[in-house]
Amino acid sequence: MKESDLRRLAEQGNPQAIAQVLRQAFQPHQIRVMLKRVTDKHLKIQLEGFNTPDQAIAKQILTPWQKIWEHTITETFTVEGIRFGEVTPDWEWTIVAGLLSPAEREPSPEALSAQESPKKAALKNDDLTLKLRQLLAAYLWSIKVTPSAGALVIKLTVIDQRDSQDYCQIIQQALQHFSLDNVEKVYLNVYHRQQRQYLLKTCFSLHGALPSQIPNPRPRSRQLHPDTPQALLIGGGLGLILFLLPPSRFILNTFLTLVHEIGHAIAFWLFGYPAVPSFDFIFGGGITLALGRASIILWLLYGAIAYLAWQYRRNRGTLITLAGLTLLQILLILTGWDQIAIIAMGHLLEIAAVFICLYFALGKYFCHVSGEQTLYALLASFSFLENGAFFGQLMTSETFRIAYRVGKGGLLDHDLVRLTQDFFAMSLSTLAGCFLLLTFLAPVLAFGAFYWESRWVPQFYRLCQPSPKS
Repeated sequence: MKESDLRRLAEQGNPQAIAQVLRQAFQPHQIRVMLKRVTDKHLKIQLEGFNTPDQAIAKQILTPWQKIWEHTITETFTVEGIRFGEVTPDWEWTIVAGLLSPAEREPSPEALSAQESPKKAALKNDDLTLKLRQLLAAYLWSIKVTPSAGALVIKLTVIDQRDSQDYCQIIQQALQHFSLDNVEKVYLNVYHRQQRQYLLKTCFSLHGALPSQIPNPRPRSRQLHPDTPQALLIGGGLGLILFLLPPSRFILNTFLTLVHEIGHAIAFWLFGYPAVPSFDFIFGGGITLALGRASIILWLLYGAIAYLAWQYRRNRGTLITLAGLTLLQILLILTGWDQIAIIAMGHLLEIAAVFICLYFALGKYFCHVSGEQTLYALLASFSFLENGAFFGQLMTSETFRIAYRVGKGGLLDHDLVRLTQDFFAMSLSTLAGCFLLLTFLAPVLAFGAFYWESRWVPQFYRLCQPSPKS
């Protein structure tokens, strides 16, 4: 379809055309655009990014469309800015309020002049928000400023956890850089992104001393949501039941088989081997089909790393991380240990599935509908039990070890057999014990990562910033 035709359809309110046009407009800002039909007369535009999409950028891009849609459509259009993987938007903006009659579609000059003053106020609000974000960029906070009569209402969306006094002091010091003679008070609301709750709601004088004690102190460690224990209990119980019943255990094992083969495939590609994960319909389980090493894959990989290094050239931590991972990959290839990583990655990704699913269940991450948190807990429970039983049998049962050594039809050796025969001078039961230990560590690490999010999440977010400010 021609670009002119696409734009014409978008101006008329066609959702598919709107989505296509807006994706092109927001792509340079690394913002993903999704359109959802909420009701028959309500269309929602979701702007999603690794960091919360900037509302000022959204308004700059969408304001011309707002002027067009106000005269051509009768639907309500709302825009949401949301961080990737979360459910609750950080900001919402109604750009077209659902005009219903031709008279309403053509507002009078008096109505237009009445609207002019709020637009100017909004522009000043956006300008203040942008400058405040620049001053506080080092904290990785999302900031929204709403002016009120003689006051400012500031919402901070944070990923770290500080003393309540610290938030107020930082905001008070930052606001000293602006001429705010008409502002006497600051209403500060601090919302924690991962915990999905307010850490602080307080009011203080902009030019006076801060209160000695500020209410709502919160511990630095992350606490479980009230609904989470019930979801973990139900999911864990269902995982145990499905593990004990042979038919359901066989069905859910396809999930672990797929995870296992994807692990092999990822490792193959990282070391330059084209590979495709697949199910084995002859001997059961799965098999990853791989070709010989292709130099073009390695060159493309190093090119991608060089591109990332250029994009993050101002972030020393990210550059060190990229350099370390690249050096490790090269050393593994030169020493031949890349084969160890390829063979072990299947079982390692299965163990990682325990960590990932349990961590998502603990934090209610990527849970958009009811029951998804319980499903994550179920998968974590089943994966833990299945891996624990597998490695436990390899440790304790000689009969199971003999059957495992036979391999696939007597033709292909299983992963742990290959590792003990070709690389490690240890018995099969000892190596199985090492993997069993990792299996037991996975839920411990998941709880630890959840509990201490305030310590590692800010560091991770800082690695993702192309130009962090210290």
